[in-house]
Amino acid sequence: MNRTIVIFLAFFVPVLAVLLAGLGWKTLPDNPLGWFLFVTGAVFAIGVVIVLWIRRKAIWQPRSGGVMTREEKGDRSFWLYLPGAMAAFFIPPLEYLYLPAVLPRSSAFAWTGGILVILGCTLFAWARRTLRAAYSGHLSVTSEQILVQSGPYRIVRHPAYLGYFLMSLGVCSGYSSLYGLISIPLLLMPGLVYRIRTEDKMLEGHFQDQFRAYAAHTARLIPGIW
Repeated sequence: MNRTIVIFLAFFVPVLAVLLAGLGWKTLPDNPLGWFLFVTGAVFAIGVVIVLWIRRKAIWQPRSGGVMTREEKGDRSFWLYLPGAMAAFFIPPLEYLYLPAVLPRSSAFAWTGGILVILGCTLFAWARRTLRAAYSGHLSVTSEQILVQSGPYRIVRHPAYLGYFLMSLGVCSGYSSLYGLISIPLLLMPGLVYRIRTEDKMLEGHFQDQFRAYAAHTARLIPGIW
């Protein structure tokens, strides 16, 4: 595991998670999405401490077994994806708490955001459960890895990323965050597109014709669009 990733996961993620939980808690009296941020932050903080510090498991590597045949050196796509992922979750509550409203803070925005968050969480959990041991935060392929094509992967090749995109859009909408919504095309999507292209190239190099046949009838992220 890359040393920089270890330091980030072990030290910075728990701190950021606690800050996110705090922002969620502070917005709770006025916005129900505060519960989502509070629970997400608390789960990440506790989970990282348990897995890395107590159980000492390498959560950044796949558990599918076999020899690693391909991997992304330096986790470049993760670092490009990270700023947008953080912006979509941190900017909305900060804007909600400390800046004057630009978009109307109405129940319509709150309900829309809540529905998108629920859909995103459901899709993300479904994708994660379908992948099981093939899941890895580090882009890599092992000799015993299989090309998962069941569950949500029958429709799109990256349903977990689609789930996170929906969650991000939901948080920004639910908090009526103009700057959060702007951060999605400016910060989140470029990093996400780069990571998806990198992952697809790696999978195609390993699975060859099997992946090309799979890619021919599935969208990368959004059916009918891309």
